[in-house]
Amino acid sequence: MYPWFNDVFHSFTSRYLANKLHHALLLSGASGIGKYRLAQELGNALLCKTPTQQGACETCSSCLLRIAGNHPDLYILESEKQLGVDKIREGIAKLSGTAQMSGNKVLLIPNADTMTEAAANALLKTLEEPTANTYLVLITSSITKLMPTILSRCEKHALPLPSLALSLNYLRECGVEDASEALLAAYGNAPLRAEAALKGEEEFSFRTFNDDFQALLAGDASSQAHRLAKKWQDNAVLASQWCMQKAHGDYMASQQPSDYSRYAQCVDVVKTLQHPGVNRSMVLFGLLKLFQR
Repeated sequence: MYPWFNDVFHSFTSRYLANKLHHALLLSGASGIGKYRLAQELGNALLCKTPTQQGACETCSSCLLRIAGNHPDLYILESEKQLGVDKIREGIAKLSGTAQMSGNKVLLIPNADTMTEAAANALLKTLEEPTANTYLVLITSSITKLMPTILSRCEKHALPLPSLALSLNYLRECGVEDASEALLAAYGNAPLRAEAALKGEEEFSFRTFNDDFQALLAGDASSQAHRLAKKWQDNAVLASQWCMQKAHGDYMASQQPSDYSRYAQCVDVVKTLQHPGVNRSMVLFGLLKLFQR
């Protein structure tokens, strides 16, 4: 379990042990904070024969089946794009029977916001009148995309971003030795996003951006700006957001009108780059020239 979720997880397990856990939970929050891992750990505890406040025992017959990937009462509904009605009906059908392990049945729906309207409507009856010993855990990073009827039938838990201290400690334990507040902010203060990017799972990382940006400030700004504008054009929006972050940091440190003006222009550039068909390289070049000293 990620340390920033310890309290909420223990709250869930304590309520379950006291027979007070709601049958339908909706976990919402920013991407990259580990919502799915929290849902999985809760599901593990719900399926366990001898759970405690700390979670599943990992040794009972039910846990051993789940660890082997063969638990008959655990269902996970995923889809690469949209989650359609057929997939939802398939999950509902599995929940309608008796638990094969004589315990609970658990349905996890990652990316619940990708459900089509028909799929969401199909899920409503199960949310309203679940079969015995059934728990549903929906997960989303875009709660506003969920139908109001779904929201009204779930117990909603808005999960906050982890604290700076916990996030930095986690990244350093994962081997990110240069973890910093600026680096974390570049990934929306979401430690798992930062970890994935900095371990090479993303081609364009804040680390490479920052190295290039420092070269821009140290060298011939015009030639460096041309080079970086071409290099970053496929990641123009992200690069411009990071430039905006740096400009904001400069202004907060100096409180000078000139630094605020540069920050405001960065904001405009980020908006401009959202439009299709814009010449990204040209827009980036103009943005990078703003940092010429």
